[in-house]
Amino acid sequence: AFKIHDRFLEDIFQKTLVEHNYLALNEAKIENSHLKEIETKLTKQIKTEEEKLKYYKEKLHLFFYDKDFFNKKINNLSKNLTINEIKFSQENKNFIHYNYVFLSLNGNFKDLLNFIQNLENLPIALKIDKIKLYNTQGLKLKLDLMFKFVNL
Repeated sequence: AFKIHDRFLEDIFQKTLVEHNYLALNEAKIENSHLKEIETKLTKQIKTEEEKLKYYKEKLHLFFYDKDFFNKKINNLSKNLTINEIKFSQENKNFIHYNYVFLSLNGNFKDLLNFIQNLENLPIALKIDKIKLYNTQGLKLKLDLMFKFVNL
């Protein structure tokens, strides 16, 4: 009777242990699968956030220029033109720095037009406020420009 009782308890113990291990193994597999799904979602989310960050950095880059930068750009763009005058002024409104540039140039029409087009195509956020074109002598023209840009 003792051997039967001993085998019975051993049998129950082994079944319980095997079933418990099986349940623990299944739970571990389910947990592992769930964690892999979370990892995949988080990896995709990180990539999306990195792309957004890159996009916003590029957009912010449009607003981080000062008057020295603009002075160099204007000198580079005005190759065949004579610069009569450059004036810079600044205004601060609500923590935003508005920079104004007054520019007076002399040259022929084609060169002045190229200058304006190249100025507009710069990867910089600027707005041309005024354009005045004067006929001085023959084909020589005078161009007065007023534009502004924002510096954060």
